[in-house]
Amino acid sequence: MNKATGFTLLELLLVLVLIGIGTGLAIVSVDRLAERVQEKRWVDRTQQALHRLRNKAVLGGTPVQAFVRFAEGTLSSREQTLLQLPKGFQWQTATPDAPHGIENVLPLVFFPDGTMQDARFILETPSGLRQEFHLERISGRIERLDLAPAP
Repeated sequence: MNKATGFTLLELLLVLVLIGIGTGLAIVSVDRLAERVQEKRWVDRTQQALHRLRNKAVLGGTPVQAFVRFAEGTLSSREQTLLQLPKGFQWQTATPDAPHGIENVLPLVFFPDGTMQDARFILETPSGLRQEFHLERISGRIERLDLAPAP
C-alpha cells in the first residue's frame, strides 16, 4: 500500500492565506513608517532653513530678515520663498497672548554676530506630531522641542 506524502491542497491554501495576511500587515506598517519619516524630514528642513538664514547673516555681515507666514505655510525672506509646507502641515503661533496681527506673520531677524530676535512657533504635521521651534535671542540657538499632540 503506497501512502501519499506531501501537503494537501487545503494546507497549501492555508499557508498562502497566512503569507498574504502577513505581507498586507507589513505593507501597511511600512507605509506608516514612510509617512512618519517624511514628516520628520519636513521638521528637519524647517530647522535647516533657520540655520541657513542665521549663517547668511553671519557670513554676509548684514542682518537678514525672514517671515513665517502661518496662513500660507511659508518661510520666506524678502527675496524668495525658502520653504513651502506641503498639504496637511501647518505653522502655529506659540504665544497665544500675541497682539492682533502677529497671528498671520511672524518676523524673524538674524544678526551678523550670530544672535537673533527671540521667536517661537510650532510646526504641526498631518499625524499630529508637534514641534516647537525656539530661536534664542542672545545665544543664537535654534531649539526644537517636542510637544504633546494637539487635543
